Amino acid sequence: MKIGFLGAGAIGGYFGGILAQAGHEVGFVARGETLQTLRTTGLTLIDADDKETILPGLLAAETFAELKDLLGGLDVAIIASKALPGNATFGPDPESLAGIPVVTTHNSVEIPYLAADLFGEENVLAGVARVYATRLGAAKVKRNPGPLSLAFGPMVPGTLPQGQALASALNDAGARGKFHPTPLVDVWAKAMFVTTTGTLGALVDKPIGYLCKEIPEQLEAFMREVETVGRAMGVELPEKVVEETMGFARQQYPEATSSMQRDIKDRLPNELDAQVGAIRRMGQRAGVVTPLFDFAQDVLEAQLRN
Repeated sequence: MKIGFLGAGAIGGYFGGILAQAGHEVGFVARGETLQTLRTTGLTLIDADDKETILPGLLAAETFAELKDLLGGLDVAIIASKALPGNATFGPDPESLAGIPVVTTHNSVEIPYLAADLFGEENVLAGVARVYATRLGAAKVKRNPGPLSLAFGPMVPGTLPQGQALASALNDAGARGKFHPTPLVDVWAKAMFVTTTGTLGALVDKPIGYLCKEIPEQLEAFMREVETVGRAMGVELPEKVVEETMGFARQQYPEATSSMQRDIKDRLPNELDAQVGAIRRMGQRAGVVTPLFDFAQDVLEAQLRN
């Protein structure tokens, strides 16, 4: 397959790297030092066993239009950038992706709906990436112990052959690729995990093991708030989704933290509004109050201002 990634960070870099290793034609839309490093040194991957691999010669461009020329076409575009303030969420030239299946991977319940408005529901594969990966530098990504999967599916009933082919490609590359019939359920279920652990973790400055062992009632309360908003938005979440998500959290590497939590701690541009603000806005849209997330965002934004 010819696969274009927006971003070569934790998600784009790692999944793009293993797909390239499996023989697929992979290219990246990047900028600045990351673009320069991809063009010179290449992409560096460090796996969960600390084995380092450098992948030279990968195609990199400043726009999707340029990347399509380099690849000789594009079967699917995977949007793997962070939803940060000031970022162009879907790249510098989203019009170049007209008619091309677009996979979203953001930790935000809003992004699939925004993508559908921009590209058309029929062209969007709402996706969820599950991997503990860390960007160590320009085009350098470390995978930590834990899951390695990318699930996605159409926003409207039907199938996109490119999506099914991408799922097969991911499985061949050693990741778990899944073509999901109800992707929004997965998007909200992931938000129930990553946004809650990231938000509460940032508030108390502790990793996931501490949250599950020392303050599980507070973590569950945040999850219940996500559940309430999701159901109000018409998402048919499983009956015991909170209990299942708490169980999943307890199974994770106890020292793990989310990228949003790390960015907030390091006072870097972060996804606080894209994740927490998105749940609050969806709550307002559905007529549901979100007092825990209201409190959390106000407190964390105040800390960042000081």
